[in-house]
Amino acid sequence: MQVNENSPVYPMGVAARILDVHPRTLRIYEAEGLISPSRQGGKRFFSQNDLNWIECLRKLIHDENLSIPGLKRLLELVPCWKLKDCPSEIRINCAALKEREKRCWELAQKACEKSCQNCEVFLSRKS
Repeated sequence: MQVNENSPVYPMGVAARILDVHPRTLRIYEAEGLISPSRQGGKRFFSQNDLNWIECLRKLIHDENLSIPGLKRLLELVPCWKLKDCPSEIRINCAALKEREKRCWELAQKACEKSCQNCEVFLSRKS
């Protein structure tokens, strides 16, 4: 079996220890729809990508003082890689980006120009 960054290998207790959080925190994030761990036999398992995403969530909540409802709303409006200010070389392989709904520029299969106001897709949706 090949283990990669998407392989759910960390049980909840181990993930909580690695992240230095209480397991209840992970349950809250799951209940709020911020994370979706794999389940095997009723137990939650996390991948390395899950742990990376949870670290990002924790930074946004604690360093940027975002509430969970505020964070959920923000994630509806802005892709996570934009919040994290990920460079393009990281975005290319980002599981969170690949698994999310496609953005307008992906649907048009071209990058937006400097802003959405100049984007061909944005302009065509206004009319």
